[in-house]
Amino acid sequence: MEYPSATGPLAKASEAEKRKRLDAMVQFWQNDTERRLTREGREAFLVGMGLNEYRYSVWLRFPEWERSVVLGQVTTVRQEAGEEKPVLFTQWRQEALLKTMPDWKKRLPQENVFNICVRLTPGGLGEGSKWAIMMPREMVSRYRPGWPTQQEWVAWTREFDWVAVAVGFIRAMLDALA
Repeated sequence: MEYPSATGPLAKASEAEKRKRLDAMVQFWQNDTERRLTREGREAFLVGMGLNEYRYSVWLRFPEWERSVVLGQVTTVRQEAGEEKPVLFTQWRQEALLKTMPDWKKRLPQENVFNICVRLTPGGLGEGSKWAIMMPREMVSRYRPGWPTQQEWVAWTREFDWVAVAVGFIRAMLDALA
């Protein structure tokens, strides 16, 4: 299977321009999430991110104009001075695993960035790992005819190894915090 080429108005941009745009996307996303945390308050934010049930919430963004790249934002809670504090970590990276996954543009042809959320609790202490794949809230209101139904969405997303992509961002965050 040959992975689809980059599409959209930025597909022909230079590598330097693409990197600049990806860096800007990371910075904007990090700042936007920090503002959301301030606006919603810590407890509401953590529940909204699913951290009342899962250890990590990893949001993934796949730009159509650089199909070998994924942006990821990890949200978790860390103990600092006896208090739980939210931790936000955002970065982009080249991901070889994307070349083995189906083409998301076939299901969402009008989108220029595809978003998905993976909530994950790693196994340990006799517990099995647990995860959930979520359609981001902002996509629900923009639902269009031709998009997958909820049942099709669940079946379609099983074709992807979202957990493997998400875990790479969790490891990068843990390395950065060490």
